[in-house]
Amino acid sequence: MVTETARHFPTAGNYQEALQNPSVCFTHAELRESVPDLTKLRQPRAISGAFASVFPLTHTATGRRYAIKCFTRDVPDQQARYRAISEKLSALPAAELSQPWKIGFEYLPDAVLVGTARYPILKMEWAQGITLSAWLDAHHDDRRKVDRLTERFAQLILDLEAHGIAHGDLQHGNLLVADDETLRLLDYDGMFVPDLAGFAGTERGHRNYQSPRRGDDDFGTEMDRFSAWLIYSALKAVAIDPSLWRQLHETHGEYLLLNEDDLKHPEGSSRFPTLLSHSNLEIQQLAEHVRILAYQPLAALPALAPNPVAVVPAPTAPTTSASSGALPAWMTTGHLEHAATSVSPQQGTLDEPIGFAGRRVVDVLAMTFLVIAIAVGAFTVPLAPVLVVLASIGVWVARRTRVETIAHRSRLRDLDVRRGAVADTAGAADALQRDTLELDRSEQRRSSDQAGLRSQLKQRHDQELADIERRKITRATDLDRQILALEQRLREALRAALEQERSEIIQRELARFTLASASISGIGKTLTGELANNGIRTAADFTGIRVNPSTTGYSSTSTSIILASGRAVHVRGIGEAKGKSLLQWRDGLKTRAQARCNISAPTQGSAITSRFAADRRQLEGQRRSIDTDARTQRDQAKQRLEADQIRLSEDAAKAAAAAVRQRQEFARRRLEIQNAPQELAIIDARIAEVRRHRHVTSHRRYLKFVLVGR
Repeated sequence: MVTETARHFPTAGNYQEALQNPSVCFTHAELRESVPDLTKLRQPRAISGAFASVFPLTHTATGRRYAIKCFTRDVPDQQARYRAISEKLSALPAAELSQPWKIGFEYLPDAVLVGTARYPILKMEWAQGITLSAWLDAHHDDRRKVDRLTERFAQLILDLEAHGIAHGDLQHGNLLVADDETLRLLDYDGMFVPDLAGFAGTERGHRNYQSPRRGDDDFGTEMDRFSAWLIYSALKAVAIDPSLWRQLHETHGEYLLLNEDDLKHPEGSSRFPTLLSHSNLEIQQLAEHVRILAYQPLAALPALAPNPVAVVPAPTAPTTSASSGALPAWMTTGHLEHAATSVSPQQGTLDEPIGFAGRRVVDVLAMTFLVIAIAVGAFTVPLAPVLVVLASIGVWVARRTRVETIAHRSRLRDLDVRRGAVADTAGAADALQRDTLELDRSEQRRSSDQAGLRSQLKQRHDQELADIERRKITRATDLDRQILALEQRLREALRAALEQERSEIIQRELARFTLASASISGIGKTLTGELANNGIRTAADFTGIRVNPSTTGYSSTSTSIILASGRAVHVRGIGEAKGKSLLQWRDGLKTRAQARCNISAPTQGSAITSRFAADRRQLEGQRRSIDTDARTQRDQAKQRLEADQIRLSEDAAKAAAAAVRQRQEFARRRLEIQNAPQELAIIDARIAEVRRHRHVTSHRRYLKFVLVGR
């Protein structure tokens, strides 16, 4: 497998600017002599897609048209892919294809100059035609044309399947209908051919035509199957009922009859029920088939096979007249079971019944008793009339118990019962209407309930997300507060350490200045000695003075000196004036020491910061994990929502399938009601036929049979 290095590609605008000069930008000789189609602004006209722009060009000498695809995004193994696709398509004999659907193309590396770099292009034959949806806009009312196109689409898919090819993006825009109403298949970027087995897919196709279960890893012969069924079903439905196009297709809609939302949520769709409940059973069954396929992985999907199930046509007026006596096909299974044994389905007449055969002992005894009773009656025996009556009753009973007589009565009785059931068409029609209305109401309730349940799931999911976000914000706010508090404590610790270190430096500086060497007004050797006796020898030994009010009632005051330890001492001879002089001396020294102390950070700053670093890392780790935890919780909530939605969809699918089966039964009943006059005529004809042959089991024929044996 060839792997190409990813590179940056120009934008559609870059290509548009370059193609203003084809003779300069193209390396291919034929393209250098071609001109692009222009817009009203005299710019090359571009048809932009997901990762490429297509420019129509016309050769100036021959008038031949081309479509030039310029890539705006790097495609892995691009050249190897196009080479494999080109070789496969070129090897397909035109005679083996149902129609000329393939478009010739040529991959040209480094064929167009944009700026200072060259890039690959795809040179394609120009396909003449209109898109499938545009063609349906114009021709949907022509059932014969649409049906013919449906078959041609099916044949195109069979061509692809037969050669192990999958297009990858089957949709209305990539299917052109030519003037001869054959199809052309465009855009081979995501195509699979056998030589690309093992490559990864490059796209997932148009969202309105793909299975909800299609993933990025789906790249093989089966990736077209859902799209093929979807398009075929839509075409077939329009061919049967053209009004569906006007009813379900929106003008300029990027789909045929069903879109992405319909495929993902058929139970909440407004379009799916129209197809599932259609009066034509083929439309119902195709829609149900698509709905079921939407829940299956692509690898499990069957290839397109027109008429995949036994299709029962929608109820129509009966075509067989009662007078012909022909039995409709729908009546051959269980409608006239008993009569069928004695009526020819082709002629509608009874076979000639077989007369009595094989005399029983009871037949002979009954007849003997009757003959004896009559003979006795000839001699005018008093009880003879009674004996004759009893003997006659015995003969009558014997005839009634004959198999031939019982079969005749049973046949006539069954026909009478069936006639009564068929004759009550008004009651059957009312019952059918009631059942249909009840099913419609049930389906409406189910649809409404499904929508309500789906809305509840969405609301619950939204509430979960809101709760997750609220917990995330609360937790983040708390951690941010803790981190700010930690930073505040760190700043305070650094500031305290700095103040402590500055204080120690100043204290050491003050300790250098002794009172003995100082010149302080009013303080001589005697007071210096007195101060020393109280522990005050340097400027570092005290911090201030305190003037104490008198406790004796006089106006005089006392002055205390505050030592560095914080203790206050009274020094004899030091009053308020001398105390202030002493403090002024110290403050001057302190001011000069502070001016010389220029450190801005404590020596132990790193150690202090390290003590807080572990706590900060822990808090920051918790802060970072908030988004991860919230994302995990959101993913779990999404998984729960999707699981519940799948469960709802499966329940809805089962209910919809049951409703389809009921509607099929309703259609069968409706057909019976419509054909009731014909069936009634056939039953009446059979009853008349049975009665015409009643003589073969009559009493007279029985008496003759018992007497002579035939």
